[in-house]
Amino acid sequence: MTIKINDLVGTWAASPPILYYQLRKALDNSESSFTDLSDIISADPSLSAKLLKVVNSAFYGFSSQVETLTHALNIIGTDQLVDLAMATVVVSKFQGIPRDLINMESFWMHSIATGIAARKFAEYRGDKNSDRLYLAGMLHDIGSLVIFKESPDVAKDILARCKAEPSPRSQVEWEMLGFDHAEVGSKLLEGWELPKRLVEIVAYHHKPLESENFSLDACIVHMADALIYEMGIGNSGEHAFKEADPNVVKMVNLPEDALPVIKDEIASMVDETVRMFM
Repeated sequence: MTIKINDLVGTWAASPPILYYQLRKALDNSESSFTDLSDIISADPSLSAKLLKVVNSAFYGFSSQVETLTHALNIIGTDQLVDLAMATVVVSKFQGIPRDLINMESFWMHSIATGIAARKFAEYRGDKNSDRLYLAGMLHDIGSLVIFKESPDVAKDILARCKAEPSPRSQVEWEMLGFDHAEVGSKLLEGWELPKRLVEIVAYHHKPLESENFSLDACIVHMADALIYEMGIGNSGEHAFKEADPNVVKMVNLPEDALPVIKDEIASMVDETVRMFM
């Protein structure tokens, strides 16, 4: 059976995360206040509770308790809280994937850890707005979830072949489908009208040097993905771990002594952060 990527993505692209659009619309309105944004999020009590847990977790490491969404917006900023809301909503959208296909706790552990690592890389590079990398890292494998949901039998064959050979999942997907999870993910985010930066990073996270507009960010996510597999944190279906491309490592250009510290920081916060989102 031939699977067309547009058919695979179509249903999901047609059901975007509405709350994200409401928040973005409020952000684009110069007359909106922190209270307006807080009111939008507060309409979903479960989301509000999760966001406050994340803000008060080791993910940020604040010394004092953040008790309200308005306080959180004051501390971490509007864009970052909107990104966290988006991440939380996406986790809730992909429920019901059979455990014999993929362990979703392990999948999200890998994805969330990749987001943490990408954020840490940018932080240690001294980049402004290092928080921008978290959502990109967390969503890098979102295309896999679409394949798992829409074509579970094909996904099972792909994962079985990856384990038996073992071969990189992206390579097997190209051979069996004519596209891979990175392309599926970018199509989905494009359909959701998310920022071009996110779309391109997800599209090129396996070949970041080919990214035309956001190569550095794609390289950071690529290197973060590789580090998390090296550390053995979670799994999104890969059985053929590949180290980060040396040219990517050169472009990311971390300080020489940063990597051991980053590993320790990731290890200390990933379990708690996963529990907050799950």
